Amino acid sequence: MKILLVYPPFCTPASPPYSLVNLSAFLKANSKMETAILDLNLEFHKLKFYKYQQYFQNFTKDYSKEEYEQISKEYHQLTKTTYSENNKKVVGNQDPELLKELTEQIKDQNTDLVAFSIVYSSQAFYSLALLKELKKQGIKTVVGGPAVNEKIIAQATKYCQNEVELLEYLTEKKVNHQELNCDNILDFNTCNLKDYFVSQAVIPIKTTSTCFYKRCTFCTHHQNKEYYEFPLEQIKETIINSKQKQFFFIDDMISKKRLLQLAEMLKPLNVSWMCQLRPTKDLDLETLSILSESGLKSVIWGVESGCNRVLGLMQKGTNKEDITSVLADSKKAEIKNVLYIMFGFPTETKEEFMETINFLTDNQENIALVSTSTFGLQKGTPIFNNPSQFGVTEITETNRTVLEPKISYQTNSGLTQEEIKQLKKSHKNTLEKINKFPKEMNFFREHLLNLC
Repeated sequence: MKILLVYPPFCTPASPPYSLVNLSAFLKANSKMETAILDLNLEFHKLKFYKYQQYFQNFTKDYSKEEYEQISKEYHQLTKTTYSENNKKVVGNQDPELLKELTEQIKDQNTDLVAFSIVYSSQAFYSLALLKELKKQGIKTVVGGPAVNEKIIAQATKYCQNEVELLEYLTEKKVNHQELNCDNILDFNTCNLKDYFVSQAVIPIKTTSTCFYKRCTFCTHHQNKEYYEFPLEQIKETIINSKQKQFFFIDDMISKKRLLQLAEMLKPLNVSWMCQLRPTKDLDLETLSILSESGLKSVIWGVESGCNRVLGLMQKGTNKEDITSVLADSKKAEIKNVLYIMFGFPTETKEEFMETINFLTDNQENIALVSTSTFGLQKGTPIFNNPSQFGVTEITETNRTVLEPKISYQTNSGLTQEEIKQLKKSHKNTLEKINKFPKEMNFFREHLLNLC
């Protein structure tokens, strides 16, 4: 039996889809299934944005910052418009652009079943169109992933919550969990690594099953999964097997102990890597220097705010004094610091907004890039489940055609969402002056690693 694993449009075509490579390895280790991977997100962008693919694949460390800003801004605006127009077509029951071509690529694989990994809500629209088209042609489909919703499930042959459910569906028998082989070496060479919109392939790798911290009040990424660490030898073999030199550890967070274990394993491999961390005081200069010596080039720090009251509400387990120290030590260790900043947390005041702005400007010599977002309420978070504790007075869910209901809310104090929008706009130039790299690299974080 042949299974085609599909990654649908739309998201940034910067790296191969970890979800599919991991799923392929699992199925091969636990069945006799033949699998193939088809990154239709990449294929769409290759067909539509070839000129930009060529530019991003060929820019080097001596690149022109001005040229990159111009071209990447142009690319971002074009893709934003393209995504929006095609999503509207799907909502209006029209075929999105290149649907016929991408469907033909699926059919060319002569597969028995097509399995979709839908990771981001931005992939839901095109997935729906593909599923409807495949259904018309009598092709069986399975869907899974964090962005799957009822509308998508209704168009698929089967919905599976995880890889074990998929294995049971494919083999038509109950799986003995004790007999599963989960220590799998991932094979990223099953993807067309040379085609991504980067000058050098950046391989995404997870080192753990989920976030070990799980306390941030705005987050549901961990999905209450059990935390466990993947074997270091398995990660090492995946890295060696890829024959690549740049890696992005995509865990939401990695503990200090685990980081030091990874560093010891990575140092002899002579690779470059980046990761996402919380700026906690245990990550001192000695630790960060060890990580840097092992090839760590950049960290995306979950700073979120420069106000201790807001950090407390978020339950980040950090404070701005410790964050300041960590950023300084990271810079001393020659690590590029990228900062996630979230404005508009419920009850945040204008003064607290400005406290974060001032925190960023005060620490700008230690900041390579600022990545800002505005708070959005997510179902299942502590804030959603206990709104009164966070000053949230009213939650409204509005149905949408394709996506899950839109969640809006009111607070009993602090900035309104319109005020947040205007404050961000008025401080846009201040934030951009902090950046040592083009702000558009927030959409292509892999480019930062390419340049290090």
